[in-house]
Amino acid sequence: MARITAGRKARGAMTVEAALLFSLLLLLTFGVIEYGWAFVKTQQITNATRHAARVAVRADAINADVETAVAALMAASGISQGKYTLTLPGDVSQVLPGDTLTVRITVPYANIQLAGPAFVPMPEHLEAVVTMAKEGP
Repeated sequence: MARITAGRKARGAMTVEAALLFSLLLLLTFGVIEYGWAFVKTQQITNATRHAARVAVRADAINADVETAVAALMAASGISQGKYTLTLPGDVSQVLPGDTLTVRITVPYANIQLAGPAFVPMPEHLEAVVTMAKEGP
C-alpha cells in the first residue's frame, strides 16, 4: 500500500487553494473591466447629449440637425442608431429664446455591454440629460 506523505497533502491543498483564488481574481478582473466599459460608454453618451443640446439651442436649429449630430457622435462611439433613444422637447425651432431645452439620450445596457451576461450588477439603462437655454436671434 502506498503511503501519502504530509508534503504531498500540502501540495495538493495548495493547488486547490490556488485554483479557487485564481478563479476569484479572474471574476474580479472581468468585473473591473465591465465597470470601466460602462464608465467609458456613459462618458460618450454624456458627450453626445451635451453636443446635441448645443446644436439644439442655436437660434436656427431644427430637429434634423440635432438628430444628425447625435447619430454621428454615437456612431463614432460604436453605438448604432437603433440602439439608443433621443428625446427632444418637440420641435426645437419653436422653443423661444431664453427658455430651457432638455435633451435626453437613453441606451439600454444590453445593447452596449462588453461581454455576455454581466459578472457584476449593472444598470438596466445608461442615460444622460442636458438642459440649456435657447439662444436668441
